[in-house]
Amino acid sequence: MGLLRHLDALVAAWLPGSEGSGVADVLFDETVDFKGKLPLPWFRSVRDLQPDHSPGPNPPLFPMGFGLSKAE
Repeated sequence: MGLLRHLDALVAAWLPGSEGSGVADVLFDETVDFKGKLPLPWFRSVRDLQPDHSPGPNPPLFPMGFGLSKAE
């Protein structure tokens, strides 16, 4: 997992729109409880992707549905 094992958290905020500061507002505002769950698995390597979407030989790094809420 390389660098990931040294992190307490990872936020992947793709396409935040014109209000990129909104991501910071959600992360640091104590009144907002966000939930972040993966809609798809994150694979360790491109080699783990299967053309027919069947499970590959290695488990994904983060399975579908992985994530937390701010309250957790």
